[in-house]
Amino acid sequence: MAQIIALKTISKISLFFILILILSFACRKADIISTDSSVRLNFSNDTIIFDTVFTTMGSVTKKLLVYNDNENAVIISKIALAGGPSSFYQIIVDGRSGDSFNDLELSAGDSLYIFVRITIDPTNQNSPIIVRDSVLFEINSNLQDVDLYAWGQDAHFIMPNVTISGLPPLNIIANEGESVRWTNEKPYVIVGYAVVDSLASLIVDAGARIHFYNNSGLWIYKGANIQVNGTLSDPVIFQGTRLDEGYRDLPAQWDRIWINESSVNSTFNYAIIKNGTIGIQAETLNESMGNSLILNNSRILNMSGWGIFSRFYQIEGNNLVVANAGSSLLNLTTGGRYIFMNCTFGNYYNYGVRKDPSLHLSNYYILPTSEGDIVYTGVLQEAYFGDCIFYGALEDELLIDPYPGTENEFLYHFDYCLLKSSLESTLNGFHSFFNEDPLFIDAYENDFHLDSLSPARDKGILMINPVDIEGILRDTKPDLGAFEYVKPTNSKRKK
Repeated sequence: MAQIIALKTISKISLFFILILILSFACRKADIISTDSSVRLNFSNDTIIFDTVFTTMGSVTKKLLVYNDNENAVIISKIALAGGPSSFYQIIVDGRSGDSFNDLELSAGDSLYIFVRITIDPTNQNSPIIVRDSVLFEINSNLQDVDLYAWGQDAHFIMPNVTISGLPPLNIIANEGESVRWTNEKPYVIVGYAVVDSLASLIVDAGARIHFYNNSGLWIYKGANIQVNGTLSDPVIFQGTRLDEGYRDLPAQWDRIWINESSVNSTFNYAIIKNGTIGIQAETLNESMGNSLILNNSRILNMSGWGIFSRFYQIEGNNLVVANAGSSLLNLTTGGRYIFMNCTFGNYYNYGVRKDPSLHLSNYYILPTSEGDIVYTGVLQEAYFGDCIFYGALEDELLIDPYPGTENEFLYHFDYCLLKSSLESTLNGFHSFFNEDPLFIDAYENDFHLDSLSPARDKGILMINPVDIEGILRDTKPDLGAFEYVKPTNSKRKK
């Protein structure tokens, strides 16, 4: 009986508080609307800037917050694009898309989200154009505005027009036996895969810009070749289509450059390949035709997978930087022949957990299938690394991985290199040294210049590259890696 009385008492108390809450809400006065002409809104930004936006493709969406920091509510009489319906910009206010919105109440201390994006029509101009507008706010007969700026760029758009089962959407940009030249007049934007067909050539001029849409890539089919002719002052850049600040170093924005066997070498001079899934996949589909992939004074950066992935290929790298990949920087499989001189391999990838070492050198490749794994093996004819640095965030950055029973067909050595590895006693390393931090200036920001106190200074021998990746003359005791140390004249360095 006492328990029943207690429950009734609790119920009465609960009912009392509920009635009090209902009465207080019922009696609360409506927000007071300010009509003061001095009232102003505050904004998270007074200017919204979009980096280069390619015509017809649209931009990222940017956020603008509008704050009412006044004591009373306000009525925003109008929010509108100054350019009206003809503006290149679009705004979304309170979940609705349009170019003008009227009579929006904003409570005291509250905020309002506005989203802004832009799509620019083609201009048939090679040079970038500046597109300006503003978002206007009218409150109590006063006008405020937030400026909008975007750099619009017309481009050569390569859209897929071929569909083949089992392959991504394609556009054959160079037919069999054809030679195609890409200039630097305006960028190239690839959607899907751009394909250079058998016996064809793609020649890329200095200063050209190649941009890849999501999951897109470039395929140099067997028998074809690519010649990238960048220079120190005008490199050729391969990257995604997102150029806003938050995307400048973000991996996985596009797929890869895929190169098959040929009788003609493919060459990259002063190329920057960044922000994809695999930088270069060099793969023999059927059998070697004798060509090499030659990489000179180039950089492969910020890949979510491998920097370079090969299957039974020949690759030569000089003054090469491969850095910051989610897996190996070099995954050299199924044998082949590899020569790398004056190269920097630094892996401090910070967009996820990395488990694979910077170098995985093997003479086999395992292809998983529904019926079981298929193992392909080859002969590692040569793997030579001279005056190179292999370093990163893992405890061991080298995996030397011959297929069991093929150790005698697995020829490699490191000559005058700085290596991060526990294999010091067993590794084929001549005049190399181990596990001393090379003291890069800022590896996480892709600045692999050497600090003045770097143990990699003066530890090399003269190779075939008299100057470094930036054209600096190497002395008689060259530094290891792609950069020869010079005393900085100011705090800024090239990246």
